[in-house]
Amino acid sequence: MSNYVISDIHGQYKSYKRMLRAIQLQPEDTLYVLGDVIDRGPDGIKILNDMMKRENVIMFMGNHELMMLDALKNLQEYRSHDREDTDDLDLWLDPCNGGKRTFEAFQELSPAKKKQIIQYLESSYVIKRITINKKKYHLSHAYICDKKGDSIKYSDVRHRQVWDSVWINIYDRAFLSKNEAHIFPNKKTIYIAGHTFTQRLDCMDELGRGVVYHNDNYHGYHVYNIDCGMALKNKSSQLGCLRIEDGMEFYVPLEENNILK
Repeated sequence: MSNYVISDIHGQYKSYKRMLRAIQLQPEDTLYVLGDVIDRGPDGIKILNDMMKRENVIMFMGNHELMMLDALKNLQEYRSHDREDTDDLDLWLDPCNGGKRTFEAFQELSPAKKKQIIQYLESSYVIKRITINKKKYHLSHAYICDKKGDSIKYSDVRHRQVWDSVWINIYDRAFLSKNEAHIFPNKKTIYIAGHTFTQRLDCMDELGRGVVYHNDNYHGYHVYNIDCGMALKNKSSQLGCLRIEDGMEFYVPLEENNILK
């Protein structure tokens, strides 16, 4: 039985399926997906549909899933005349966030399937703390949540708490200048997240492709970043996966015919 972690698939269904084959995911294994399954790439809804069928795949909220939920609520309120602006919808559909293809695919679904996907996202984890081989791990898309508990879901906390956990960039200079002395609550915990592609951290292989960032003394904390730049949609992009038990890393480069589409 093994535990795997991936993040930031960004709509690349073929890469996701290739990764499942690469790690040879078994029914007794667990795959934690730390958010940003959707957007930028073409097949975010297709990936969600596949994940929903797998009992051993655990979904986490990412900033793109949060944008999607906020946008769909905004659209509903706008159509019912309870709201005059479409700011949340506009944010999600802005080209810089790449939500248009996800939105279009979602709109083609039946009402029952739409409801199923929304419920799936609303039941996703914001953070989860697990213990493997006597080591404690904190899993989230980007950061922590100030609510106590080992398993916290989207429906358990206020919107602002979710926002912090999926948007805050711990490598940002402004964040570090304010929080460097106390980034995380516990220095004995290993923190695994995505959100910031590792190319920004100058963490690349000999071909210039993003690889898993691992630092056991990042301002006194033990961190992994497993976002290897699928959002970039260029030759540096690949999907990274970490096997928690032994730190083994797996990679699936973005297929050339999916670059800049």
